[in-house]
Amino acid sequence: MSTPNDDPFAALDLPRRFDLDPKKLHSRFIQAQAKAHPDRFDDPVAQADAAEQSARINHAHETLRDPERRANALLTLIGGPDKQDDRSLPPALLMEMMEAREAMDDALERGDDEAIAKSAKWARDGRGKHLARIAELFDQAAQAGDEQRADLHKEVRLELNTLRYFQRMIDQTPAG
Repeated sequence: MSTPNDDPFAALDLPRRFDLDPKKLHSRFIQAQAKAHPDRFDDPVAQADAAEQSARINHAHETLRDPERRANALLTLIGGPDKQDDRSLPPALLMEMMEAREAMDDALERGDDEAIAKSAKWARDGRGKHLARIAELFDQAAQAGDEQRADLHKEVRLELNTLRYFQRMIDQTPAG
């Protein structure tokens, strides 16, 4: 059983699910920080404990705020494959990404802002498509039997591995 120390959902008293309401996430973060703030305590030991708890709350918030980090945390917590254990990718992805990167590099070299923006949009759209698929797979897994759930968890991992390539391209694109 996970504790709030290693479960960002438990740290903020949120259900383990991929689709989280950003307003509820923020509200739970503010509530948790208000309870754990070190300034609320006079005792130095209690202050130190509160500071540790505050750090855990901050980490949980950062994890759950980012969809990729949230999906990775959720997948691990529900027993799916970890990114260190499964690095599988769709067969055509590397060629697709290489071509997209070449197009972006050419646009950067030419100073073609329109082509750079087009490459950035392509990467953002791809990221959005994979995030939507991840949400769909988590929903299906929540309703599936054990064997089917394990297969769906593997599909989530594949999508997350793919998503990482799109995110890197976004991060490395000036118009990203």
